[in-house]
Amino acid sequence: MKAILHIGTEKTGTTSFQNFCHHNCDELLKQKVLYPSRLGGVNHRQIATSALNLDSKDDALELSNFDTLEDLKQFREDVREKLRSQVADAPNAEVCVLSTEHLHSRLDQTEQIERVREMLDPLFEEIEVHIHLRPQIDVVVSLASTQTRVGGAVRRTFFERANPQKLYYNYNRLTEKWEDVFGASRVHLLAFRKTSGFLGFMESHLGLDFSEMEAPTRVNEAIDVRVMAMVNALVDSGTSQRIDHRVIDKFPVEQKVRPDLQTALAVQKRFSASNQKLVARRHDLVEGDLVPNWGAYPEVGNLELLEQPCTFSNALADLISHYNDEIKAARK
Repeated sequence: MKAILHIGTEKTGTTSFQNFCHHNCDELLKQKVLYPSRLGGVNHRQIATSALNLDSKDDALELSNFDTLEDLKQFREDVREKLRSQVADAPNAEVCVLSTEHLHSRLDQTEQIERVREMLDPLFEEIEVHIHLRPQIDVVVSLASTQTRVGGAVRRTFFERANPQKLYYNYNRLTEKWEDVFGASRVHLLAFRKTSGFLGFMESHLGLDFSEMEAPTRVNEAIDVRVMAMVNALVDSGTSQRIDHRVIDKFPVEQKVRPDLQTALAVQKRFSASNQKLVARRHDLVEGDLVPNWGAYPEVGNLELLEQPCTFSNALADLISHYNDEIKAARK
């Protein structure tokens, strides 16, 4: 059996792709494609979690309450057995699709990626690692909505912090790490600018037919810039009050956050050298694949809305506190 290991990256439609595969797993299996259901739900985050170190900063690892290295090693073995058993239960499958963007966002050490290979190598005759790449400024803009959903502030400094020293944004170093462990011939890059959906790519790559399957659900949509400003005000209040992300997602989106063109150019310029190195040494990328559509960035942006002080931030926090208390009481 061949494994397709889809590591994201984040902000390339991974969640929609995973939702489609999860909800259509029975139909996929009829076409000899296994999308495992025992590795963390809709996606396969447990593969990434099991590869972490005990001291890694990761919410899933912290929630698991591993106290010792032996606890973590047992978890790794449990994840390995879940995958092994599911592969064994699908003897007619020819391809196993594994997808979690946490392999991109959480694994930053070679030894962690080696643990992933050590888990997969005994189970599959062939492994393909697929990395979907989007221009970095576009990723930062999309990531701003995620920051708001988790109760974090988004200001101009949020965009300034994106830099090539971080493996998350340095696609050349990211690719090198996966090449070093799996081999360059096993690593495949896909430009988001040319192929925005990994689902369509997989359909053609594997010769599948998705026409009769339930359409993918679009998720992780943008958040209105004024909602971002509201969450900024909550952060400024100095309280721990947060708005549930499910409530945030109910707000209409009339004005997306838009850095001005000069800011967007300055952010993307930081990655020019590393992007050029990657394109120069890979056959699956060409010049321009990691260049944004500059028409999406206006001469005058709206980041100033995120910088304005809010005179009623404490009152807003009190309001959210009362609302959250009412919700908690209603659930009892």
